[in-house]
Amino acid sequence: MATLCTCDFGLGNSGTPNCFPIANVTNNLIIVPTYDSSGARNYIDTTATLDSTYFTARINDTDTSTRWYPLPAMKNIEDVRAEAITESFNDGTSVKIQQGARTFTGVMIKESPVLVGKIANYACTKISAFVVDIDGNIIGNGEEADKLYPLEIDNESWDAIYIKSTDTAVSKIQLNYTYDRNEDDGNLRMILASEMSQDVRDLKGLIDVNVVADTITTTGFNLTATFDYGSQVNPLAFEGSVLADWTLYNETTTSSVTITSVTEGAAGVYAFVIPTQTSADVMTLSLSKNRFEMADYKITIP
Repeated sequence: MATLCTCDFGLGNSGTPNCFPIANVTNNLIIVPTYDSSGARNYIDTTATLDSTYFTARINDTDTSTRWYPLPAMKNIEDVRAEAITESFNDGTSVKIQQGARTFTGVMIKESPVLVGKIANYACTKISAFVVDIDGNIIGNGEEADKLYPLEIDNESWDAIYIKSTDTAVSKIQLNYTYDRNEDDGNLRMILASEMSQDVRDLKGLIDVNVVADTITTTGFNLTATFDYGSQVNPLAFEGSVLADWTLYNETTTSSVTITSVTEGAAGVYAFVIPTQTSADVMTLSLSKNRFEMADYKITIP
């Protein structure tokens, strides 16, 4: 966009300190909805304690309008702003109309086409990105004191492409997008890695868990839990879950059910034992475990 000049504007001071931090090349992105469910912009409160508790809560947030979605590490980063759009005149002069668009391109290597299907859908909503550089700093928009906003993305430009392996190259996901035209490079600020007790380069997004119940009785059922990843015949199993991860609610009697035990036999296959329920009662099974998300699952007692 064009620079908005006012009649009483003076020049900005051009001095700089002897030493100051500068962002390095991008390591990965953390995608965040631009606005929460109330319509307010999402941001990092820079006065908060930025530790593992803080970041774990952001990733596992049950409110998807404020949840963080870290992407895997990237290579071959190109993050450049095009030349300004100008109008030229016959006398050789030109006028700046607006700044050029800032575009981003990067590749995530050896990732599954399942992932490209998930992140391609981000284009359906207004999204922004915190940039994590190779030193573990977080870069964003610091136009307001005590806040770091993620950089707004033109979601219409969001393009995730799966590139298959060849004889000379590994498979990869290429991500291309353009930042919102109102993002001003002069507002770029960062939170230093040294100002956080969590290495944000290690943050991982949630993994979807799919479940199917069988052998249902009035006192229990078996549950097979898998991921979207793996082969079409044998999806990868969701292993290692324990009793504390699960809750059960009887929709018919509107009451919680205390699960007696959960035992994993074969990988991702769990035997649930529950107090005796009434035939035709409808139960809702829920999972609450960091790094994993499962849609509530309905079970009808036979």
